[in-house]
Amino acid sequence: MSITITTLDQLNEVLSNNRFVVLDFWADWSKPCLSMNSIVDQLATQCPKLKFVKIEAEKTTDISLKYDIKSVPSFFFVKEKTVVDSLVGADPSALTMKSLQHHAKADDGKDSGAAAATPSAEVLGRIKEQEEEEKKKLKERLHSLVNQQPVMLFMKGTPEAPQCGFSSKTVAILNKDGFSFGSFNILADPAVREGLKEYSNWKTYPQLYINGSLVGGYDIVKEMHEENELVALKP
Repeated sequence: MSITITTLDQLNEVLSNNRFVVLDFWADWSKPCLSMNSIVDQLATQCPKLKFVKIEAEKTTDISLKYDIKSVPSFFFVKEKTVVDSLVGADPSALTMKSLQHHAKADDGKDSGAAAATPSAEVLGRIKEQEEEEKKKLKERLHSLVNQQPVMLFMKGTPEAPQCGFSSKTVAILNKDGFSFGSFNILADPAVREGLKEYSNWKTYPQLYINGSLVGGYDIVKEMHEENELVALKP
């Protein structure tokens, strides 16, 4: 079974007493993290040679800084106190395959057999169900987010502190045209950042939505502003 630690001393003890450790950095406000935690619990049973450790990132800042955590969920595969592999984001299939591969190598560095390297039908079934459920939940969440306010800007950073030039310029245009708008920092949520690209078939940021419909990115917003077409869309 997986364990939870809350201090650096506890982590050091686990790393000293276990040759192969998988670190699961998560946050209680993140639904993808909670879903991946259930996958971790399943893998802890499927891969008994690996020690799975859950670490709440925001409550263990010293550990998070040690592993340079920038987003959650994040996973690190540690062999003899050295990180040998990692995974960022909620990807049940990737986490499962990496865990099974490292489990197969855990017996003195030798392959412990095809059974250990191949997930069971039951595990594969659970993974597929989990992925489908995650896709459904993400789509529902994205729909809710783009409709959160009549005008929504998905950007890098915040209107007060943009973290890219195009986001900054888009904010300036919206302010100049007198828009009242909500915003979402896509850098803070990898699931939204990647999911919205597919949701609206638009691969770059920022993305401007009015009444739940995509207007476009900076180039389109700039062109519409210059033609006085953007202000006409103001709700």
